Amino acid sequence: MERNSNRNTKGKIMKKLILTMTILTLLAVPALALDVFPDLELTGSLTAEQAAHLGVETAPLKVSDIKGDYLLVEVFSLYCPICQRDAPEVNALRRALAASDVGSAIRFIGIGAGNTPFEINFYAKKYEADFPLFHDEDFVAHKALENVGTPAFYLVDLKAGLKLIFFHEGEMDDHKVMLDSLLKAVRENGRE
Repeated sequence: MERNSNRNTKGKIMKKLILTMTILTLLAVPALALDVFPDLELTGSLTAEQAAHLGVETAPLKVSDIKGDYLLVEVFSLYCPICQRDAPEVNALRRALAASDVGSAIRFIGIGAGNTPFEINFYAKKYEADFPLFHDEDFVAHKALENVGTPAFYLVDLKAGLKLIFFHEGEMDDHKVMLDSLLKAVRENGRE
């Protein structure tokens, strides 16, 4: 009789464990669950060169206003130590993308999750980020991206209704590896 009682108790514990693990797995769905990148409103200051790079006149603007075939978006935060450590690699990635055979088709922006205009300007100066950076001090964009961790990188096909074709969350480690992954995503997307 005691043996059956132990078996029933173990069975109940296993069922609870399986249910808990299932719930945790469902809650941990990555941001790539998005098939389409949201048409976010981007707010910030643009230099004339940055506006020309995006094919717009000024900000605020929507993602869909950006002219180009592809858009690489980095979601970062001034207060993210990984973002700070990754900043030189991000700059190297931007330069390598611009020099690539598809460089003229890819636009590059950053969105500062929870960052104010002051914090964005500070980040741009400190880390020599010369690409367009937009602030998201109220976490509106961040929430639309399902509260993604920082840094996170999205490659969006602008010509295909903001279709998401590549996602990477976390440290980049090596811009050359990321460059290869991005170029592969563009090639596999069938529009170079």
